[in-house]
Amino acid sequence: MACKGCWNTQFWSPKGGDEIQVSEILTQLDELADIEGITLLGGEPLQQATATLALIEGCKERDLSVFLYTGYEPSEFDDTMQACFDSSDIVITGRYVQELRDTTLRWRGSLNQQVHFISGRYNQSVLEERTEVECHILPNGNLEIVGYAESKLVDLLIGSE
Repeated sequence: MACKGCWNTQFWSPKGGDEIQVSEILTQLDELADIEGITLLGGEPLQQATATLALIEGCKERDLSVFLYTGYEPSEFDDTMQACFDSSDIVITGRYVQELRDTTLRWRGSLNQQVHFISGRYNQSVLEERTEVECHILPNGNLEIVGYAESKLVDLLIGSE
């Protein structure tokens, strides 16, 4: 959907991605220990709704949770997209709108985006938990901050006054 201001543009390969069968992904998930579930995000998972649904169904068979991000609104869903929505545990809907950016929202970037608790596995209380921020020191020595860090933390990490 290429929403203006999207934070994960590094995943938008102009050459396309690598094809992998859903069964291969599920096999890889079977080899992991102690995971709660998967998160599907953009690009746009529902632009491959048939494969996304097969992955969601495979995860549900394994009792893994599914967190789905989509820029689509529910009113735009076709039947397969709706099945993806209905089969997930948590879904964030709505395009990112840079003018509505709000860094205080958990899991969302803009005020128009909605959180849907579908399965009952999770509820509104998970939105009240602390905000996550990941800091990575890259092999080249650069610092990468993922999430929405408060400016005090960023200043502390990069040595600003």
